[in-house]
Amino acid sequence: MTKSDFHLPGKHYFLSHSVGAQPKSYADRVAQIYTQPWREAGFNVWTPWLEAVEDFKNGLAPIIGANPSDLCPLANVSSGIAKVMMALPARKGRTKIVLTEDDFPTVGFALAQGERLGYELVFLPGGEALADPDHWAPAFADDVQMVVTTQVYSNTSVLAPVEEIAKRARAAGVYSLIDIAQAAGAVPVRLNEWQPDFAVGTSLKYLCGGTGAAFLWALRESAAQVAPLDVGWFSHQDPFEFDIHHFDYADGATRFTGGTPSIAPLAGACAAHDLMNAMGVDAIYAHNQKLLSRLFDHLPQSAFHSTTRAGARGSAALIKVRDYDAAAKALAAAGICHDTRLGTVRLSVHLYNDEQDIDALAETIEPFL
Repeated sequence: MTKSDFHLPGKHYFLSHSVGAQPKSYADRVAQIYTQPWREAGFNVWTPWLEAVEDFKNGLAPIIGANPSDLCPLANVSSGIAKVMMALPARKGRTKIVLTEDDFPTVGFALAQGERLGYELVFLPGGEALADPDHWAPAFADDVQMVVTTQVYSNTSVLAPVEEIAKRARAAGVYSLIDIAQAAGAVPVRLNEWQPDFAVGTSLKYLCGGTGAAFLWALRESAAQVAPLDVGWFSHQDPFEFDIHHFDYADGATRFTGGTPSIAPLAGACAAHDLMNAMGVDAIYAHNQKLLSRLFDHLPQSAFHSTTRAGARGSAALIKVRDYDAAAKALAAAGICHDTRLGTVRLSVHLYNDEQDIDALAETIEPFL
């Protein structure tokens, strides 16, 4: 795989943490799976469209260590979090949902609506302590209904010990939900092995699949315990029964689907799956970590707001600069695509970056540290 497989604006694209680069095969895949069958088959388009949903799940599954049947395509991560929270069974005394100060705001926004259901949110302090399983001890108390953890935190790139958190939550009778939005496609994800109760993610970032192709994963045993409130005909065991007075939840994650899936985003995301699976996530992870190490070797440790510790980081870096406006001007002039967060220069590496990108970045930003 080379850079030639992707559209890469600018000379050096470091924005995969925000929007993964578009595969050059994306538009053709959308036409092939979505628009052309619609144009040619009319009403009979349902067969290829529904096959596209299965293609999406089949392509995504090996990237995140899952079974296709345990996946439910959704529009975005926020929807998945809300669906899970509202579906949980009432359990006497379990009124708390634990999350962290470092979660992406949409996680907190969605979970805050649980206060209407009688839930209380408990926020753990953020920072590198989130990599320590013992830091999560409050999440395993007997009054906790669910713990929500992010595998890779967007503002710090801290890699949380999600497998151990899921294990401890299970032992304590606490539901676990993992947000893998900043991990999927760049960091190994092994949901079948870790066995949290639920996971949510998006194709927008390192999966390079664009918007509208998010997903929810559910452990089959956990899915059987919950009853989603936000349902539709595709949440039904038999969507084509067409009996308005009869509804049976579909098995597994499918019960979270709701109404008609959005086919076009799923079709486009399949183009990226082909590229990811051809290289393999482990190889992508090794590549990304090598590039990050090169960056960390170029610049002083004090320059980084995000974690630099190997084995405890994702694929992003936040670099502190004296004058962001001046640094941003120089970076733009050098064709280095980046954004800002917390007053720092925010960047990420991915499979289409190389050593020349890193060297150009380090040379350009060093005068502003």
